[in-house]
Amino acid sequence: MKPAGWVILAGIALVAALYFGFSNVPPAVSAFDDKRTSLLDSLELDNEETIRSLTQSLKGNPSDTVPMDSLSHIWYHLGYPDIAADYDRQIADLKGHPEAYLMAGNSFYGAFPSDTSQTIQVNLVYGARYCFEKVLELDPGNLDARIGLARVFVQGTNEPMKGIGMLRELDAEYPENPDVNMELGRFSMMSGQYDRAISRFLTVLNKDSLNLQAHFLLAESYMAVGDTLLTIETLEKTRGLTGDPVLDAQVRQYIESLTN
Repeated sequence: MKPAGWVILAGIALVAALYFGFSNVPPAVSAFDDKRTSLLDSLELDNEETIRSLTQSLKGNPSDTVPMDSLSHIWYHLGYPDIAADYDRQIADLKGHPEAYLMAGNSFYGAFPSDTSQTIQVNLVYGARYCFEKVLELDPGNLDARIGLARVFVQGTNEPMKGIGMLRELDAEYPENPDVNMELGRFSMMSGQYDRAISRFLTVLNKDSLNLQAHFLLAESYMAVGDTLLTIETLEKTRGLTGDPVLDAQVRQYIESLTN
């Protein structure tokens, strides 16, 4: 590995150690708390008074999940799904149910693109991993949690092959599962194996013909192997699926560029 790579990994490891020690247990005060405080101190936020009131009520009753749930919804709709996810995790810790941990894990995973700063990214990865692992402690056979944990390793850690190994195990058990095939299809694209990616996305669409993301990734894979006709055919099938006139127009323009 090049020296720069070692520096990046060392930085990630340092942040992880600072926030999680050598375990995967969330700290009492997290980076999400720091970010929330900073936002409240520096910006005018919609619902700021409600946020402060709900936060204050938690100081008197830190086990009350009702204000936590309200805060999660408010922060999510303000555009900070990472802060919302941390409240979902706190609710899950209080309830101790696999369903609550699964929801929190998906919240963390869904928030990955929301803040690319190193500290928040590390906390999102560890938060998602913690929640999915808690699900599997409580319900070892939970398929959604197994897929979620594999996704975290593939996309959020320096151990992507560990996640790929987990996905391959799942593929052997559930060869037609759309979620497993989506993840393996993405990995095939990342590694330049577009023929395999095409096979994976076709399997997804065979089970879920309305899966918009699978259509777009399939079209991208066809384009990568130089099959313009199948690229166009695949994109044509997205008409009416997006629910977004702007995106529909962009797709039409792209199809026109391929046919001219």
